[in-house]
Order: sequence, then C-alpha cells, then structure tokens
Amino acid sequence: MTTAETAVAQLATPPRSGRITTPQGIELFYDERGPVDGTPLLFIMGLSAQMVFWPAPLLDQLAAQGFRVIRFDNRDVGLSTHLRAPIRHSPLAAIARSMLGLKLTVPYTLHDMVDDTCALLDALGIDRAHLIGASMGGMIGQLMAATRPERVLSLTSIMSGTNSRWLPPPKPAALKGLVAPRVRIENREQYIEFGRQMMRTIGGRLPQGDALMEQMFGESWERGLHPRGIRQQFMAILATGDLTRYVKKIRCPVTVIHGSVDPLIRPAGGRASARHIPGAKLVMIPNMGHDMPESLLPRIAQLIEETARRA
Repeated sequence: MTTAETAVAQLATPPRSGRITTPQGIELFYDERGPVDGTPLLFIMGLSAQMVFWPAPLLDQLAAQGFRVIRFDNRDVGLSTHLRAPIRHSPLAAIARSMLGLKLTVPYTLHDMVDDTCALLDALGIDRAHLIGASMGGMIGQLMAATRPERVLSLTSIMSGTNSRWLPPPKPAALKGLVAPRVRIENREQYIEFGRQMMRTIGGRLPQGDALMEQMFGESWERGLHPRGIRQQFMAILATGDLTRYVKKIRCPVTVIHGSVDPLIRPAGGRASARHIPGAKLVMIPNMGHDMPESLLPRIAQLIEETARRA
C-alpha cells in the first residue's frame, strides 16, 4: 500500500479515542487520526471550547499528509474532568485585580494546563510534538514551548497573544458573549442558535461555513456543557498573567496566525507574541476575527505543515 493509500485508509475509519489520567488526577479525553507512527501534531483548544471546535476538515487534511493528529478536551470542558472549586472573584473583580497586578485566588493556572498537556504526551508515549494552539490554547502552547522546550518541536499559535495587561483589551461585547452570556439554553437547537449569535460577535467578515459551525456546536451540546468551567478557565488566564518573559525564551520554529479584525484577542496580541518570540513568523489574515472560517482551513493547514517542516 502506498503512502497516499495508507492515508486514505486512515481517514476512512473513525478517529481513535481514549482517556488518560494525569499524575494530578485529571482525566483528559482525546482522539487521534492519521498513522500511529506519524510525526505528532497536538491541537490545544481555547477558553470554553471543546476539542470538537477543531474542524474535522483541518485535521483530516493534515492526517492525509502523514501526521499523527491529536486533539483533546482541556480540563473543565467536554468529556474531561469538570472541577467545582470555590469561586473567589466575579469576572469583573478578577479583571480589575489582574489589571492592577493583584493576586487572584484560583483553582489552577495555565501552568497546570501545561502539566496536563505533557501528561497526555507521556501517556501516548510521545517525547516531542508539534503544538497547535488556538486562543487560550495558544497561550498554553507558548508557555509549554518556553518552559518545556524538550517536549516541543514547533508551535503554531492561532488568535492568541502574550496576555499582557498593556495590550488593548477585548471589545466588551465579545468578552461578555464568551465569559458571561445571559442566555437561557435548554436544548440543542437553542445552543446552536446561541453559537450563531456568538460567532457573529467574535467572528470576522468571512463566511463561517454554517453547516460545519452547526455540527461543532451541536456535537458540543451532545457531549455536555460545564458553564462553571468557562469561568474557571478564564480565571486561570488572568492568574497566569503576562507571558512576555516566557515567550522570549522560545527557540523552536513558531508561526503566529491572527485575524486583522479579531475583537477578543486584538491583533496587537498576535503581533506581541511574534515580536517577542525569536524568529517567529507572523501571518495576519485580513477580515479574520476570533474564528477559523471554513474557507481558511486549507491555508491554516498549509501554515501548520510549513511550521512543522521547519523543525
């Protein structure tokens, strides 16, 4: 069987899925596609988003190139461990304390989520992987590349930033829609409609791909929601603070992809990451917001592959 035939055969079967437990007792659900002996690409999703928000066409395209493509639910979303720690601060109070440089009492930080990511690689028998992170996932990827360089072959950071308090803040409507939505949701159809409205707020000016978006929000509803987890992940971002001192230490190949009209992590966030990471390549995509429109997936896949080949 040729390499191309093998890739097609891999994609003809459902993704392989499983669950691992970290040394800290956190269960992480994951799936993977592509050849088991392929070079691993590990996808890390952002705030409140389950792993199903990594679009299947993007993953399939990379698996067809011979990569071992892995995605997982972060703690507090999807089918991974849901935590119920005491909430010490409201979102507004937490933002204010973060802006003033005051300490936050939180259940965990992004450093703990880096530990989760490394534990997943350990459980899968992977020494080093190419990381692809979106939004909060990009921050986790940057932190991991800086503090665990021996585990990271390359990094593609999408719609993320350095988390510096000196960067332009999110537009209020975008932040509110993601962290503190005032919507009563009782069924799958209502959640899909909520998703449409949210993507109109945080997305850009490019067509989303309605069928794909509905599929991802529908699957997310069916797998189960954890609203408290959204707040806890948000607190983790705030408590971790500025990543600038970390990202300056990154030495692997890095591509920073950012939308020119992102209302949540503003374009200055992507520029800051690229500016402070030695040798990073910055790709600003016109009219892209805090989203990955279906029309851009081939280009994003190409950029991920190019970054991996640089390593």
